[in-house]
Amino acid sequence: MAQTNPNSNSTHDEYTQIDFKHIVPQWFERLNMLLFENVDADDFLWKYYSEINSYERCVLGEAYGYDSSYAVAGSKNRCQMCVELSGNFSFQIRVIDKKKIEMTINKFTIHWNEKHRNSGA
Repeated sequence: MAQTNPNSNSTHDEYTQIDFKHIVPQWFERLNMLLFENVDADDFLWKYYSEINSYERCVLGEAYGYDSSYAVAGSKNRCQMCVELSGNFSFQIRVIDKKKIEMTINKFTIHWNEKHRNSGA
């Protein structure tokens, strides 16, 4: 529950960053398996390859409610940074570049909080 500051009309929650786990809970679990558990990379790719390459079902697709509107030209939800991040996730997951996956997770989390957190996207 948000805490209200008696000296303000805003809530404490407005200033709290949303973490990756809460933005994309399903991909958070999957990527944690890939990054921190001893999973077979080939099995991981076989299981998630189609989702990694789908604008609707990839990391960013989940963030947008399994909607690919962030990638559709002319859509009010289109976000070029999200399109780029989606491509980064797709490539880095396919080649299992753990360091870059972690960097992209951080970049995505910052971007989401700065640009989309309050937009309902």
